[in-house]
Amino acid sequence: MGHTNSVQLQNTAAGSFAAAWSDFNAAIKRHEVWAALAWQDIRQKYKRSVLGPFWITLTMLVTISGMGPLYGSLFKMDIRDFIPYLALGIITWGLLSSLILEGCVTFLGSDSLIRSVRLPMGTYVFRMIYRNVLTFAHNLAAYIPVILFFGITPQWRWLAAIPGVLIIILTAIPLSFILGIFCARFRDMQQIIGSIVQLVFFMTPIFWKPDLLREHAYLANFNPLYLFIETIRGPIYGYIPGVNTYLGVCGVMILLYVLAIPLFVKYRQRIAFWV
Repeated sequence: MGHTNSVQLQNTAAGSFAAAWSDFNAAIKRHEVWAALAWQDIRQKYKRSVLGPFWITLTMLVTISGMGPLYGSLFKMDIRDFIPYLALGIITWGLLSSLILEGCVTFLGSDSLIRSVRLPMGTYVFRMIYRNVLTFAHNLAAYIPVILFFGITPQWRWLAAIPGVLIIILTAIPLSFILGIFCARFRDMQQIIGSIVQLVFFMTPIFWKPDLLREHAYLANFNPLYLFIETIRGPIYGYIPGVNTYLGVCGVMILLYVLAIPLFVKYRQRIAFWV
């Protein structure tokens, strides 16, 4: 009897895993659906706006113009060196923070679609990630005035930032499943995570450099968001991040997949009832 129950449980677990895997694969194959939804989100958000999504780019440019001279003076840093560092940090942070905050509403923000249309749950994850990658792509335009103003010459080394973008995208997938499920089940999580992200912004070397911590500069490496920022900022700013940086971000990515897979397998069917 016990052996029979054990076999049934194994079959049920295997069936749930197969269903979750099928959902994930189906979402990837239906890329035209989540791509169209992402474009629709952007068009809808900036409907009848003159500049559209470039308002975000303009906001970043104003922030960089304001914070650059101010913090450069406060921390006694060379403006020519500090403003490119700050600009790349803010642009990359914009991508990371959006993926985290919008990851919380991956499923909640698609509640009407989830209830009315039968689509793989992964569709909503890819929709959110693709939307933010598009936004990040045009936010990079905020760096062009910095290049022109300081006479920075583009380098082939900048292409080394592409793996950083890919790593962030691959990490955002399990993170969105985790945050999307938790925030659908526990509505207060969204506010808690929003507050944490706001705090982490000031604790992450974006408008300050780890060197300012002097003998404690190594502590910055324990901040995963700093490591992710470095994978994009480093190659464009002037250096290739060390092996430990890439090992750190890959470790975080693997850990998130280890957490997200069983979570999605177990709760995939309940998401529609929680949103």
